[in-house]
Amino acid sequence: MSGKYLWLLDNGHGGVIDGLYQTSGKRSPVWQDGAVLYEGECNRGVVNRLMEMMTRAGYRYINIVPELEDVSLHERVRRANSYHADNECIYVSIHSNAGGGRGYEVFTSIGQTRSDAIASVFIEEFAREFPEAKMRSDHYSDGDLDKEADYYVLKRTNMPAILTESFFMDNEDECRKYLLTSEGRERIAKAHFMAIKAIEDMA
Repeated sequence: MSGKYLWLLDNGHGGVIDGLYQTSGKRSPVWQDGAVLYEGECNRGVVNRLMEMMTRAGYRYINIVPELEDVSLHERVRRANSYHADNECIYVSIHSNAGGGRGYEVFTSIGQTRSDAIASVFIEEFAREFPEAKMRSDHYSDGDLDKEADYYVLKRTNMPAILTESFFMDNEDECRKYLLTSEGRERIAKAHFMAIKAIEDMA
């Protein structure tokens, strides 16, 4: 395996066990044809594709939540910090959005940290992969395009950390185009992978 960093991949929320979704909420509306998107299942689909890409490239990674159960935020952070004790790590929490918007965005913790430069690379690669989609940003209010939030996994991890929100599950067009399709999930994984590659190439 090659690469400077150990990438800690966190597929947000729980998966589906015996037909039962493990996270309350965090799903799309039931569309007219009966289709529904479970965010945790989608996040795992993206991370699985991303890990395949990283394996082929020889990059080091850990899926910090390999189980289908919805692991607590505290436990996710504990696992991430345990790997960082012996490695130079970057934490990437992968999600889909909701709330009536559209597009993609990348979050860091509040204030200027090493995470901001990493988030900028992810935003650049998302823009390359999805030129047709809207980039949601804070419009350089702090000198860069990432959004800042007081999210537990971003402020409690001991390494640079970002959280990506890839499109809106409650926007039917985006849900069907990007989140419910194999092609869409592959493109989301590719955007993440190309950002990781760019950061490794700069190391």
